Amino acid sequence: MNITLIGTSGGIISETRTYPSFLINNDLLLDCGEGTTQKLIKLKMIDSIECICITHLHNDHFLGICSLLWYYWITGRSKSIKIVGPPTTEKTIKTILELAHTPEDMGSFEINFIELKDSDEIQEIKEYDSYKVNAIRVEHGFPAYAYSIESENSKLAYSGDTKPNQRIEMLAKNSDLFICEASFPDKFQKVAHKYNHCTPSDAAHIAKKSNSKKLVLVHISPIFESQIPFMKKSAEEIFEDEVIIAEDLNILEI
Repeated sequence: MNITLIGTSGGIISETRTYPSFLINNDLLLDCGEGTTQKLIKLKMIDSIECICITHLHNDHFLGICSLLWYYWITGRSKSIKIVGPPTTEKTIKTILELAHTPEDMGSFEINFIELKDSDEIQEIKEYDSYKVNAIRVEHGFPAYAYSIESENSKLAYSGDTKPNQRIEMLAKNSDLFICEASFPDKFQKVAHKYNHCTPSDAAHIAKKSNSKKLVLVHISPIFESQIPFMKKSAEEIFEDEVIIAEDLNILEI
């Protein structure tokens, strides 16, 4: 399984990082923040996307889907696409497209929306059979989900945005690669938890408790760019295996 880190920033875009998006092999996207379409074009993988899994409906995690759909419509895509997300995902995306004066007859491909249940149980996305895709609700102040992807004895888990909780530990159990947000340095842990986010130490504890093999820290705010070496060290003091600081367009393999 190849994972391309399309966008790795959190909250705001920087000169070197765009909003969150992670490409699994060449056909599955986890989140679709602004900047995703251009990078998929650059990678020559724009036309191979079959499914997009959205963690939650915050600007930085899903609004790139609008430019992606416009690209598909204008370039004549005919193959259907699946969009998985929290409750109200379909209504939200359709409303934004309507407000942007998207022509009603634009495009000849089908969009199949799959909305997750507001449940503490692990949910399997059976409508997409290229991989085993599971999701679970996490804690971000409104409906938000983490995902796990399994293929050929490889497992990836992605936290989305959340403060620490046992559900994400359960979903990430025995992952080969755990991608976890670390929006704030450890010294801002109270602020991080107040706004339903993780610190590097939080991410490391989740990775350790879930028996994950590697930890990738993402969603680090550009405001804390100078703190990244210390944030990596904070995670390494807890999680004894490899800790990776995500950078846009890096490719990882498990």
